[in-house]
Amino acid sequence: MAKQMTKQELFMYKVRNDRPWFMKNFLKIRDKNANLIDFKINKAQEAFEEELKKCEKEGKLKRFIILKARQMGFSTFTEGLIYHDTSTSPLKTSMIIAHEDSASQNLFNMSKLFYEEMPDILKPMKKYANGKVLSFENPTTDDREKKENPGLRSKITVSTAGTVEVGRSGTIHNIHASEVAFFPDAKTTMLGLLQCVPDANNTLVVLESTANGIGGYFYEQWQMAVKGDSDFIPLFYPWFFDPSYKKNFITDEQREEFMNEVNSTTFDEKGNKVHTEEYNLMKEHCLTYEQLFWRKWAIRNKCQGDLELFRQEYPSTPEEAFIASGRPVFDIGALRKYLQATKEPTRGYLRDVGGKVEFVKDDKGYLHVFDFPEPGKYYAIGADVAEGKADGDYSVGMVGSDDFKLHCMWYGHIDPDLFGVELVKLAKFYNQAYLGVENNNHGLATLKAIQKEEYWNLYFAKTYDRIADKITQKLGWNTNTKTKPLMIDKLREFVREMYLDIPSKLVISELLSYIICDDGSTNAQQGSHDDTVMSLAIMLQMLLEGKGDNYEPVVVDENGRRRTVNEYDEDIVDPLFDGDGEEEVAQ
Repeated sequence: MAKQMTKQELFMYKVRNDRPWFMKNFLKIRDKNANLIDFKINKAQEAFEEELKKCEKEGKLKRFIILKARQMGFSTFTEGLIYHDTSTSPLKTSMIIAHEDSASQNLFNMSKLFYEEMPDILKPMKKYANGKVLSFENPTTDDREKKENPGLRSKITVSTAGTVEVGRSGTIHNIHASEVAFFPDAKTTMLGLLQCVPDANNTLVVLESTANGIGGYFYEQWQMAVKGDSDFIPLFYPWFFDPSYKKNFITDEQREEFMNEVNSTTFDEKGNKVHTEEYNLMKEHCLTYEQLFWRKWAIRNKCQGDLELFRQEYPSTPEEAFIASGRPVFDIGALRKYLQATKEPTRGYLRDVGGKVEFVKDDKGYLHVFDFPEPGKYYAIGADVAEGKADGDYSVGMVGSDDFKLHCMWYGHIDPDLFGVELVKLAKFYNQAYLGVENNNHGLATLKAIQKEEYWNLYFAKTYDRIADKITQKLGWNTNTKTKPLMIDKLREFVREMYLDIPSKLVISELLSYIICDDGSTNAQQGSHDDTVMSLAIMLQMLLEGKGDNYEPVVVDENGRRRTVNEYDEDIVDPLFDGDGEEEVAQ
């Protein structure tokens, strides 16, 4: 029979293994009013603890990236996690790193306060606690005594991003990187630090921050985590998770006046009833009037009256947190409305079984399906081709219908020629869709692969040859200095007026980060991607062409195979050649 533990052994077992109980009973913190109080775990911190337990139960590495509203206690909770592990386990090394010296020191001071206020029976031996290191080790200078009773030989260190002490040497078991979005050269700093963390289940990495615009290391890592392109688990905690973010009314009259303001309605130009943003927030997130009253107060008093700044500092959704620092191309108000109507796609891939294309469900699949094909419905595809590198841009194929709705998206890293094979399967699956592929750069390889698959329903751009006085055709869509402004302007109009039905959060996020540069050109903001934007713009052009308008009539050869006249390789005009005698016909 197993030996029954004594009360003292049970107590110490609970100390080492029950984090919330340890924090609530033995840790002290300073509250916002500068009072020393017991550590009381709030709603957001409890949610994070559940994620930790889930990882431990499933045997997954504890790697988290946290996007949050301000002052929600994640830094405090993470310091509690690190202090608990380091002060109860031997040979552990933990690091706290923040964006500036004062923030680093504030976080480190939490750990020192934890130690100072612990009951003596639970205090590990301490060698020193200077401004940089809290070392749990026998402080004696007697080598024999130290050998017999060395203490934990664990330590917590503190650093500031961008300083020389943040290096690549040594082993680190716990890392708390606070306000990563504000790190100078975060990519270099985190690349070095993450190499120091073993791939072991007893390690922890927490990257937490409020947002700092679209682009940069934190934004990129968040996007990768959301897409499943990294093992970091994305966790978002909106402002209303914090129960202190509410404001009581002074009088009943004040409350009634605010309620009337929230519940008021107007009518748009089409005669549709429009509710206030506060009303929509209340219904979507089950908020109280007191929470909304605090929001109004915070916009005015904490965020300079700027609603966009409030959304960045106190977001309700991840998309709301990231605000483009440049001039956005697409209407932000319309995109926020789009976000409210997005939905999760069915993920999977397509396979060809005896000439018939079938959908296979797979949560990691390249295909994002919002609506499966309907018999007899007309579809068009716009495709943007990337090089195929795992860390580069994405190849994207968008499927839309003539009622201007996005039904499906192929999204992933793949070699250009293999992308052509995937696009053919996608086009066949969606009723032999009209397929327009960008012919710039790697698009040529994709188009040739499509031809080898003998797909017939392809887009050809018409060009006028002034010398020969005739119209010729080029296979594929060419994005150039003439066509790009036209396609982006048309997409801008359709987004602003909400003519397009766009159910994808991923697409909306890229539309949000697409900006006007200083030279007047339009591109993704630094650190962001625009692959879905370009694919969507091409798809819209395909739909606007009209069914069958821009490719030659289909003929059936002696083998019963359907072709267009200019379908063969040798008949293709090189899309990258801009002859002196040719000009593109306005579409």
